[in-house]
Amino acid sequence: MVSDEELFALVKEGHGEALAQLYDRYVYRVYAIARKVVADSHAAEEIVQDVFTRIWTTAAFDSKRGQFEHWLYVVTRHIALDYVRKQGRQVDVPDSERVYADCHIPATSSDGMLEWTLREDLQRSLGGLRAEERIVLQLAYMEGHTLTEIAQALGIPLGTVKTRLHQGLRKMRKSMDAWSWEVEG
Repeated sequence: MVSDEELFALVKEGHGEALAQLYDRYVYRVYAIARKVVADSHAAEEIVQDVFTRIWTTAAFDSKRGQFEHWLYVVTRHIALDYVRKQGRQVDVPDSERVYADCHIPATSSDGMLEWTLREDLQRSLGGLRAEERIVLQLAYMEGHTLTEIAQALGIPLGTVKTRLHQGLRKMRKSMDAWSWEVEG
């Protein structure tokens, strides 16, 4: 089976069949994430279309920085949050645990076990951060707030928010790199 990363590389070369394969692999998970955020099936379908259009038109994914699947989920969530913001509605944006809960892989598969392990490692990585870093990451990535909104909510300068976000992400990346070596080795 061709890996997601190989398919993405083919998409960048203009191979529509590679995009179709990625669509078949991920359409249901992308829809589940979008549906959780927007709570409207028609809007979720539009978001799915936007996500796969983004895959076709972007070169933003870098396999050295992580797995395609995780990047795809982040892109989906960001597009869904942008949709909500454009609609000018205030909604209860679910945290990442609730968003990703519906896009699980059956526990009988090795991928399901890997996903469960990844969630555990993410929680452990978050737990290893200083409280100041963790709250900024949670507000930005799990609740969808902008950096300016976070600065205002916490009553701290925007530069401090950026620093805490950068430091937290760097620590989590280091922790996750250690996790990937454990899985591969």
